[in-house]
Amino acid sequence: MDNKELSLEEILAEGSENASEINSNASDDLSDIKDRKLSLEEVIALNKGETLPSDKSVAAGEDVSENDSGQTDDNNLFESHVNNEDINTAETQNDQDTYESSNNKDYLTVDDILGDDLQDLKLSEDDLDYDIKDDQDASEKAYADNVDSEEAADEELIDDPQDFSKEEYDDEIDDTPTVVMPQNSEKKPVRSRPRRKKPAPRKKKSSKQKNSRFNGSIFGGIILTCIILTVSVVLSLTAISVATEYYGIGKSENDVIFKIPEGADNDKIADLLYENGIIKNKTLFKLALKIEKPQTIFPGDITLKPSMGYAAVIEELATMREKMETVTITFTEGMNLLDVANLLEKNKVCKADDFLFEFNKDQGFDFEKDLGVSKDAFYKMEGYFFPETYNFYVNDTAYNVTKLVRTQFQSTMNADLMRQVKESKFSLNQIITLASIVQMEAGSEAEMPKVASVFVNRMNDQTTYPNLQSDTTTKYIDNVIKKKAIDQSSVDFYTSVYDTYTCRGLPASPICNPGLAAIKAVLNPAKTDYYYFCNNLTTGETFFARTLEEHNANLKKAGLA
Repeated sequence: MDNKELSLEEILAEGSENASEINSNASDDLSDIKDRKLSLEEVIALNKGETLPSDKSVAAGEDVSENDSGQTDDNNLFESHVNNEDINTAETQNDQDTYESSNNKDYLTVDDILGDDLQDLKLSEDDLDYDIKDDQDASEKAYADNVDSEEAADEELIDDPQDFSKEEYDDEIDDTPTVVMPQNSEKKPVRSRPRRKKPAPRKKKSSKQKNSRFNGSIFGGIILTCIILTVSVVLSLTAISVATEYYGIGKSENDVIFKIPEGADNDKIADLLYENGIIKNKTLFKLALKIEKPQTIFPGDITLKPSMGYAAVIEELATMREKMETVTITFTEGMNLLDVANLLEKNKVCKADDFLFEFNKDQGFDFEKDLGVSKDAFYKMEGYFFPETYNFYVNDTAYNVTKLVRTQFQSTMNADLMRQVKESKFSLNQIITLASIVQMEAGSEAEMPKVASVFVNRMNDQTTYPNLQSDTTTKYIDNVIKKKAIDQSSVDFYTSVYDTYTCRGLPASPICNPGLAAIKAVLNPAKTDYYYFCNNLTTGETFFARTLEEHNANLKKAGLA
């Protein structure tokens, strides 16, 4: 083709003329080969509009002769499509090889395969008259529609990238380079953008699972809040408790006198303060000692109050004190509280009335919880001043005396005795009450278990023996109640609840302070069938009887009748 510039219309017109000529030649060729036997490959090639392998060699010869005749238009057409003929030459060689390899195959005629549809293979000029640009636009539109449909499918099946971390999203990206296939190829063009692999679709959580997770979060929050509040309350209460203890807030104002021994270290001093009710936290006191750092702690007698703060207690310990006068008093078994109070006052320990008032109050000892004292008792704590020899400070307080005596009683009534009390069918107050009667009735400690058995037998058969009939209760009324009762009506009332000849069973409270032997005798009475006894007041001999007749005879023996 010359270097002459052609317009688009001229190029299209020339292409249309060439297409018409090709179409005419194709129709002639089809009519020539209609009755020929073709292989399956040749039929497929013919259907695609390609030249048959057997005709390509003929066409090649005709092209050479036409070139020798000097046809100008064909030369121009040959020059414009020289590259295409090179490609067709290579394809002709491949088709020839395929044709030769299929010589032994069965052949079908075109009429056998296509029949009446053979005419449809003929292409009209309108079919060949196409615009390359329009075809490219249609291909691009089809590709765009394909991409849009695939993206829509991706949006429906693939989770949002925000659901994945950057590392997970990058790992899912397919970085395979894009290869664009020729437009006339049967393969679909690969997308021009990177395409990430579709992850497995997430299982959609049911509403029940979501509600369970939501409720679990609320429940966990409530538990955490409760824990925080509990810890805060505990810490606050601990801080308040430590502060009130350190400063002695809300504690007793009673004076407590005790002795600091020579050479006592911090641990010993803390123990003494704790035992005497001055402090309740020994560790806190020893820490306070390290903070205050007193130069010395003087031994000897000291008077402190529980309401004193730890700093004031340490200051008093570091102060030189005068030695306090003491007195030793022995209290015998069978003494009542009125006798005890008078003896304390006589020895200048404390006032008798102060003692009676303070001793009949609770001081928080363990045994006080299990007393079971009757509301009709004349003295609530009668029987709990354990008879012993005590050292008291002169001009001491009734509180200190009471505390000292209560401590002695609790140490005497040890765990073994308290266990026996609980195993018996009586309360502690009933045991002490009966022991106080045995203490006053028995002529000796050896006879106490038999005496106790008489009263226990009567208590176990109150239908026959409703009254204990002990003379000692009458003496208590005369020696204590009638002396301390405020009026006659009080005397009459307390007589009715203490006189064992008229009241049923035990009196309202103990009538004296029994010793340990009497208490043990009641806890372990002798096994007898005695219901009566009497004593010889001169010799101290005791006579026991099973019946009233035997008892009356014993009264004569004892010189009582």
